[in-house]
Formats: sequence, C-alpha cells, structure tokens
Amino acid sequence: MSKTKNTKKIVTKNSKKKKRFFEEKKSLLTKKNISEKNFVPKKKWGVVDRILGLIELGRPIEWSKSLLNMTLAALIGYYCYLSLIDPIIFVLGFFSVALMWSGLYALNDLTDWRIDLIHPVKKNRPIPSGKVTPFQAKIFSFVLIGIGLCIPFLLNNFWLLFCLLFMILNQFLYTMEPYRLKSRKYFDLISGSMVNPVFRYLSGLVLFVSFKKLTTMPFPILPIIFVVGLQFSGYSLYRMFSTKHDKKVKMSSTVALLTTGKIKILSYSAMIIGALAYVLILVNGLTFQEKWLGFLPQQYTLAIFGALLVLPLLKDAILNPKKADMKISYRATYLATILFIIANWIIFFFLR
Repeated sequence: MSKTKNTKKIVTKNSKKKKRFFEEKKSLLTKKNISEKNFVPKKKWGVVDRILGLIELGRPIEWSKSLLNMTLAALIGYYCYLSLIDPIIFVLGFFSVALMWSGLYALNDLTDWRIDLIHPVKKNRPIPSGKVTPFQAKIFSFVLIGIGLCIPFLLNNFWLLFCLLFMILNQFLYTMEPYRLKSRKYFDLISGSMVNPVFRYLSGLVLFVSFKKLTTMPFPILPIIFVVGLQFSGYSLYRMFSTKHDKKVKMSSTVALLTTGKIKILSYSAMIIGALAYVLILVNGLTFQEKWLGFLPQQYTLAIFGALLVLPLLKDAILNPKKADMKISYRATYLATILFIIANWIIFFFLR
C-alpha cells in the first residue's frame, strides 16, 4: 500500500511540474508576441514618471564605468606620455562617451523589453513597466547617440570618434539580430565586458595623447589588464543574476550553458588578475617607472582605501551572486567606483 501511495505522489508531483512548465512556456510565448500596439501597461503613468523613466533608461549610474576608464587613461597619459590634462576637454570627451552609452543602453532595453517582462527585476525597467513607450525609447536613443557623436567634431578629435563608432558597432553586434552576441556562449562576455572597457579607456587616452605618441612610444599594458579584469569579473557575476531567466527564454548565454562553478572561476581569475595589475601599476611607480607597463606615483595608493570601505557590501554578490540582493550589489559597486574616481582626481589636483 505504501509503495502505491508513494507512486501516486510522485506521479502527481511530476504532473504538476509539467503543468507549471507548460503554463510558463505559454506565458513566455504570449509575452514574446506582444507588440508595441497591443502592449497595455499595468499602471497609468504621469508626465513626471515618464521623464524619470527616460532618465532611468539612460542609466546615468553606468556613466561611472566610462569615467573610471577615462580617468585612469588621462592619468596614464599625464605620467607615461607627459601629456597635459585639460579639464574642459576631459569633461566634453566624457560626456561624449557617457551620452552615447546612455543611447546604447536605451537601445539594448528596446531590443529586450518583451523578454524583460518575465524577469523578476528587469520587468520594472521603464519600457516593460510602461513608463516609456518603445517609440519614445527609440527617439531618446537616437538623439543621445547623435549628440555623443557630435562632440568629437567639436573637439576636432578623429580618434575619439573612431572609439565611439567602434563601441556602437560592438553594441549593435551584442544586441541586434542576426548576430546578438549576448545570446552566444563566451561571445556575450567578450563583447560585453572585454571590448567595451578597452575602447572606453582609449577614449580617455586619445583626448590628450596624439596618435604619433601612441604608435611610437611604448604602450602601457597594465592599465588595460586592470580595466578589462575588473569589468569582466563584475559583468560575469552580474550576469549570474539572470541565469534562471536566460534558461527560461532559451538564451544560449554563458551563464545559461556553463555551471556556476566554472563562471565563478572565470570571474575570480579575472578579478585577481585585474587587482594584481593595479598593484603592479603602483609598484612600478615606486620602482622602475617602466612606461610599457604603465605607472602611477605612490600617493595613488590612497585611492584604493575609499573603494575598500564598500567591499563588505559586495561580499554576497562576489561569493553567492545568484542569491545576493541585486539592488544592493549594484549600488555598492557603483559607490566603490565613484569613491575610487573622486580619490584619484583629488590626488591629481592636490597631491601630485
């Protein structure tokens, strides 16, 4: 009798699982087929909400990534290439990159808003929530990208324009069909967290360092290793928040196809290599000051301490990213980045 009961329980349990699976699949297919015309938001939003939605769509907090890379590049240009830093040119160059990226982030959300409807966190983004319509997002994206591309002409800087165009190309390959690298194993991590940091960094370097110097003088490699290692590790851990979602929508992304253990190994390895690269930048500044490695003077060691204060808040995101609070991890990451940037500029202006 007990065996019969157990068998019935197992059959019932399996049938419930199958039913739930098909319900989720049906729901997903329905949401995938939602068009701009038949999409009805759950809530009516006012004008202020729409304005705030557009600001959120541009992800201004993400500007810190570009600012970090460009700040480091400007400092390396000053110490390794002996190029002076013009604050006005730096600010204009930064806004060129930042506004262009806001447009690209909007474009990214525009291509994903249907599948974001079933994501536990992303469903609250401006387009899936209804704060911003897909048409408004499209106009917003093109305007920001256009403004970003105009600034290099104002600065008469062809190489900045080249960096922007390459980032646009990479982002189109990352988000748009038929390539859509974000849905391809390994290519999503390469495109999203290795190519972009390099060109963000180069955008800051070409503001003050001529092409002749870049091609005739030793090119510092440690700063590149630092920015790529740091952002690769952060991006791969961040993507683990979406593992269940990617599997549900049948994305062939790295987090959907690789085990958690393998992704952690990749992320931790990149994190250690990036951190070691920055330590070597400081050590090189204390010792040989080899330009092909890249260096910063010893006082820049102080910039690390501000970022380290936030590190305890990132413990869960680093050790167990799938269960960590995404909002807290996100905010802590950018707080650490901003503190690090501020410290570097304070040191440059007052302690160099």
